[in-house]
Amino acid sequence: MASVVLSPPALRAYTDLEKAGADDMLDAIDAALDILEDNPGDTRARKRAFTSGVFGMTIRDRTDNWVLLWELDDHNSDIVRVRYLGPDPFAA
Repeated sequence: MASVVLSPPALRAYTDLEKAGADDMLDAIDAALDILEDNPGDTRARKRAFTSGVFGMTIRDRTDNWVLLWELDDHNSDIVRVRYLGPDPFAA
């Protein structure tokens, strides 16, 4: 099982959703975080891959498309670092 660590901007985005009462999006994010904790190698966690070792997960609720960008820690592969959590700039 991996430990998931949110960067300060990702944590701020999560906290802002809590304050806004965006329960559907929070549920979707929590499900994505659960996948990362259980198995970062899961194909659902690696739907998008970037050459820098960063992976992306699309997160959707009824109205919004968000993305969670993450990478494994350079020194400890049991730590997943979430670098970005927010609106998906790639969404169509």
